[in-house]
Amino acid sequence: MIPSESTFSALIGIEGNQWHYHIPRFQREYVWGKYNWSKLLEDIYENEPGHYMGSVICVHESIEYSPDQELIYEVVDGQQRLTTLSILLAAIYSKFTKEAVESNPDIKEEDDYIILRNSIQKRLIKKVTVVGKKLPWGIFKSTNFNYCLRVQPSTQESNLDDYKYILSEIGILPDIEYPKNCGNRRLNKAFRYFHKNIPDDYQGLKDLLDRIYRLSFIHISESSQSKAFLLFETLNFRGVPLSAIDIIKNKMLAALENKHNQSIDESYDQWQKLLECLPEDKEQDRFLRQFYNAFKFRPEIKIEKIPRATASTIIAIYESLIKKDAQFIFNELLEKAKTYNLLIEPEKYPISEVNTSLVNLERIGAASSYTFLLYLFSLTEDILGESDTLDKIVALLCKYYFRRNITDFPNTRDLDAINIELIEACQKELKAGQKLTYEFISHRILNGRGKPSSIDTFEKNLSDNIFYNNEGMARYALAKLDETSHSREYAPNLWARNEKGLFVWTIEHIFPQGKNIPAYWIDMIGNGDKEETQKVYDEMVHCFGNLTLSGYNSKLSNQSFDRKQGKHEANILGNKIHIGYKNGLALNNIKFNLNGKQTTLAHADNWTKNHIQSRNSTMVDMLLKIFKFDFEDLNNV
Repeated sequence: MIPSESTFSALIGIEGNQWHYHIPRFQREYVWGKYNWSKLLEDIYENEPGHYMGSVICVHESIEYSPDQELIYEVVDGQQRLTTLSILLAAIYSKFTKEAVESNPDIKEEDDYIILRNSIQKRLIKKVTVVGKKLPWGIFKSTNFNYCLRVQPSTQESNLDDYKYILSEIGILPDIEYPKNCGNRRLNKAFRYFHKNIPDDYQGLKDLLDRIYRLSFIHISESSQSKAFLLFETLNFRGVPLSAIDIIKNKMLAALENKHNQSIDESYDQWQKLLECLPEDKEQDRFLRQFYNAFKFRPEIKIEKIPRATASTIIAIYESLIKKDAQFIFNELLEKAKTYNLLIEPEKYPISEVNTSLVNLERIGAASSYTFLLYLFSLTEDILGESDTLDKIVALLCKYYFRRNITDFPNTRDLDAINIELIEACQKELKAGQKLTYEFISHRILNGRGKPSSIDTFEKNLSDNIFYNNEGMARYALAKLDETSHSREYAPNLWARNEKGLFVWTIEHIFPQGKNIPAYWIDMIGNGDKEETQKVYDEMVHCFGNLTLSGYNSKLSNQSFDRKQGKHEANILGNKIHIGYKNGLALNNIKFNLNGKQTTLAHADNWTKNHIQSRNSTMVDMLLKIFKFDFEDLNNV
């Protein structure tokens, strides 16, 4: 890395103008809008000349180049600023050749005018000579000459086509056909915005151009995408950051075209199919890491000296894999992405026992398990000991990760290594000629490096203020408790979401959780003693015994217990429906003992510390039975 301070004039220099800044194909599209454009003009005009614009981070893998060779920098950070400044130069050039000349025709013959006009043109394109019939990437053919764009935008969202049309419209390039819908896209809107908001007169344009040329940048060039990306992550420059998968995609598509003669359009279409299996950005990056961790035991995938994929090693891993065999690794990713989609979107697939468990695993938040499951689901049936091995393993992982999330053990930072070691143990078993049985895998999960917390620790954490410690697991557990009573006649969808994507059923605190405890609850919980009430609040307000689920949480809130219990409202047909604790939810009808008698939340006369304690103990016992491992004895708890 050799950082150097540079003006924009030097960055896009015209002495030899051999170096150019290209946004790698299919990198994210241009995203700046009116706010950014106006802020740029504000920065240019309201600051002293030489205003600092941040850094431009580039990749150029070859250090040496010949005098007749074009030096192409791939831009990792700086796309928005470089593209916007180039559009601004195009707007200035347009006014140089039209409005400025119309108001003062004589300037056309002035040397100063000619030099400035030509300087803009040379900072937008370079006319080049090409040897051979095939044009290298970044060199374009027109009716009169071949040319290279000094700043070449992304091809996404027709950015490149729109940019070339703008240069054609202002007379720098020969006539180019109008791209469909060009006027509605950002680059054209940016050009029109600048054209409207910059001066018309020659002197005003000249002053603006001088200010633009004197803008200050730090230019940083790295020899590889991985180094550039790590640098970008370390430094927090403004702009829209590239993700690891963006950079890997650019490398992959380029390699498929250059080394495997696959058209960039065909490769891009295949890449889109991969992304269809991985809808969210976080899932895309996680898939790349987990794919390597799951299959690095294979010689064609393992990269020496990189034992595990992490955020800091992921780009270096795939750069190496792409250099090895881009077509192979691309095909593998496409295939495994389909399997990964089953893990992250199991609801899309036909209902089965394994899918039901995968849905639970997703709700638990057990994404770490996908490394091992990606490996396990890639195995053929004859390798597994029994036909239901997958079903049983996924069900076991639900119990395992629920306990892990409740107890925070094993530590999150150890989960990748635990899954990798589990895969290595399975591979060792297969090499020994054995099949992978449920007994073998479960023993490794429960007794290996990732051995879970004891059931005593599990019980202690379940009994605590669960909502405060882990709201997500509290909600999952409450739903599981209700599901124990589900039948054909009774099966409310406690995971339904409304039109905004929010859960319809939310956690309701019976003894309210607000800091200002209402007087009614002070009387009920602490017999009028505010201090005693606060103690109960601190000890128990967030425990299972004081929680339920409600589809009308805001209508219960801080009301008194009897009103919350019997709350109802009229629906559109005038029928009275309960929205309080007598709403028929099984969770509200869990029986617990109080003074030698059984009662429920729906039927209790009041709500005290004893009620919360007894209900909490009952609910924890139920959860222990649901989530205990087969070898554990609850009699010793």
